[in-house]
Amino acid sequence: MLEQRIKTGLAITQKHLSLCDENLRKAEVSSRNSFVEKAIEYYAGYLNAELNSRYFESAFASKAQQKVEQIGKSLGTGQFKIAVELALISHILASQAKISGEDFRRLRDKCEYDIRHLEGIQKFEEAYKFQHSEDE
Repeated sequence: MLEQRIKTGLAITQKHLSLCDENLRKAEVSSRNSFVEKAIEYYAGYLNAELNSRYFESAFASKAQQKVEQIGKSLGTGQFKIAVELALISHILASQAKISGEDFRRLRDKCEYDIRHLEGIQKFEEAYKFQHSEDE
């Protein structure tokens, strides 16, 4: 059943009237009224989609921000715990180490060099080989 149309006065420019007439077939309609109705529905859908898009973008951004903050807190907590453990190990080793200040500085320089060139990964096996190769 067709909805009953309400007759209104619509003032449009000749340019827009020509656009309407030129595109009746493309819009698959046979009258200017149908074309205008279809155009209104299309534009209203576009506007609503844009509003929905903004809502979803905002909701997504908010959720993403929460996740980033959560990950940041988690990483921060993990880094703190690792730093505490590393400090503990450093103190234990320092209390037992029999190494001169000069040897310590050279070893520190070597470690810094290795970390930079090994992309932050130092394997125990490599350190063991280095430490025991000097003894031989």
